[in-house]
Amino acid sequence: MDTSSPRQAWDPREYWSWIAFWGQFVLLALLAIIGAFVAGEGSESGDETAGLWLSLAAVALAFLRLKQFFDAGRTDWPSFLFVENIVNLIAVIVVFAILGLAGLLVAAGSQGSLHNAGIALFAASGLAVFLSLKRVFDKLEGRH
Repeated sequence: MDTSSPRQAWDPREYWSWIAFWGQFVLLALLAIIGAFVAGEGSESGDETAGLWLSLAAVALAFLRLKQFFDAGRTDWPSFLFVENIVNLIAVIVVFAILGLAGLLVAAGSQGSLHNAGIALFAASGLAVFLSLKRVFDKLEGRH
């Protein structure tokens, strides 16, 4: 007599979701390695700083994503990156406006890769503000 549980059908979506979840950590690890390489082998002024920040940001983002997974919250990227109410949106706008201006100041006072990193910080800050605005107002519009 066989008392084992019946085998369930194989579902390839389970494997793809597993690969996608761990793939983000592989990508973040690759970015951390690239940042460390740029910091170590940089020949222009600011390469060390830009590479170090890329490496630290990738490691911090990986740990935050893993924490979100273990806290049993939603694990999609939009809920992780963007706010959903007006109060938090005001804080996001203030923080990213300061970061964007800091990026412009860094870009104006330097050249080479540090200049490019300052421009990228400004662009990423603007993108974060606009996408957060869209998410908040889409959420508000969906309630009515």
